Amino acid sequence: MRTPMRTRRFILTSAMSALMLLATTGMGAAAATLRVATTALPGSLGNPYRTTGIPNIYAWSAIFDGLTRIDARGQLQPWLATAWTQIDPVTWQFTLRPGVTFSNGARFTADAVVNVANYLTGPAAPRETVARELGLKSARRIDDLTVELVTVQPNPMLPRALSLFYMVEPGQWQRLGPEDFAKDPVGTGPFRVTRMTPNTWELAAVPTSWRPPKMEALRFTAAPDVSARTQGVLANQVDLALQLGPSEADALDAGGAKGVPYPIAEVWAYQFHQVTGGNPALRDKRVREALNIAVDRDTIVKALFHGRAVPAREPAPSNAFGYDPNIPPIPYDPARAKALLAEAGYPNGFRFIMQAVIGSGPADADVYQKVAQDLSKIGVTMEIRPFPVQQLFRGVVEGAWDGDAFGLTYATPPSVDVLRGITQHSCLGTHPWYCDQSIMPTIRAAYVEADPAKAIALRQEVMRSYRNNYASLFLYELTRFAGTVAGLRGFAEVHGFISFDKIEIVK
Repeated sequence: MRTPMRTRRFILTSAMSALMLLATTGMGAAAATLRVATTALPGSLGNPYRTTGIPNIYAWSAIFDGLTRIDARGQLQPWLATAWTQIDPVTWQFTLRPGVTFSNGARFTADAVVNVANYLTGPAAPRETVARELGLKSARRIDDLTVELVTVQPNPMLPRALSLFYMVEPGQWQRLGPEDFAKDPVGTGPFRVTRMTPNTWELAAVPTSWRPPKMEALRFTAAPDVSARTQGVLANQVDLALQLGPSEADALDAGGAKGVPYPIAEVWAYQFHQVTGGNPALRDKRVREALNIAVDRDTIVKALFHGRAVPAREPAPSNAFGYDPNIPPIPYDPARAKALLAEAGYPNGFRFIMQAVIGSGPADADVYQKVAQDLSKIGVTMEIRPFPVQQLFRGVVEGAWDGDAFGLTYATPPSVDVLRGITQHSCLGTHPWYCDQSIMPTIRAAYVEADPAKAIALRQEVMRSYRNNYASLFLYELTRFAGTVAGLRGFAEVHGFISFDKIEIVK
């Protein structure tokens, strides 16, 4: 599968720059420093409320903790909160973990929970993604280790969502304000930030953390290109490389390092601008269906993922709360795709621009090329225009786009609820690219339904709507790959959260 010259030049330049950076930061590194290469560092720095997805959550899981966690089986677990009780449809009481301190030595108490809740319900709330996801109304301190949270409307899934409710040290937050706190964040996690640059974060161990780390220091390096991260491990300049693909994992295995595959609760899809901007053809359901059935997912999974992924049939991954197993697979039918295009008024096809972050997801460059090849067989030209991951974040948050489509997951972690992925891909988004008002009453009803069976039924109705309308070009349930040096132990990524306190390097 041959990559166009413009894309190859972009990838090569990025790889060379990132490898130079990795080599520089790797020089003189202490053996007790865990060196991690990821695609990008959080654009909001140490403000963990602005965005919620990968790769931001990787860095934040070293610094912050939420009140709850979702384990690998999708089960809700205690974290900074050890127990909870629903008092009435909108009121919850949480018992907090005793003996926890922040990295500056301050005690973790109910005051920290109230501080965060006040911020996420105050004037700044509209710009913070976490505020929209939680829907809090107020918080009240009952005693040092007991706090009450009240939601705007009934939210039966609140304890699952509180894995995003990261605790910041209230004294530091109030003293510096959110913007300056982001440059000097203080959390309850195993590491604290000592230095930030646009491409590197340096962190030191917090031995007094309630989950003390095994390593003395941690370094995050932003290396946007997948080949740079892979070569960093092979050259012993990186200990842990995140967001690799299957080919890179195989190369690491062959080179004496280790490739680590793991499934995640996300569906990879191409999103179309259907509300404002974008090619008008993409607003026609027949066109979107044609694009979906023109793509050979089975070949993508077999050839590019070595069979380690699952073709998508809806926005939900199969391990998420609300997945509908009765939705049939998306057929591969180029002949019908051509007929649908003709029916929609595009017998000779059309052209659209796909903005693509190259190297941030497993085999993504090859997938873009394979999809473009499949679409070309029905007369549709998908022009791939690489752009940086930071611009993707800006597009999602600010609506700044220069194309007709872009790649973005339906991400259910960390709550592993299908509605978490749907929220961003609906009229509820800050700058929505897909907005079907007819399904919004069902989405809103699903958010507040307390009966588990009814809650699942409502979510499955939403899944069927998105599938029947071909809201996106659904591709596959994601499997991610990481790379580690041979002596690294304890790595696991669970719904975006990495327990950096458990990682060690055994020489």
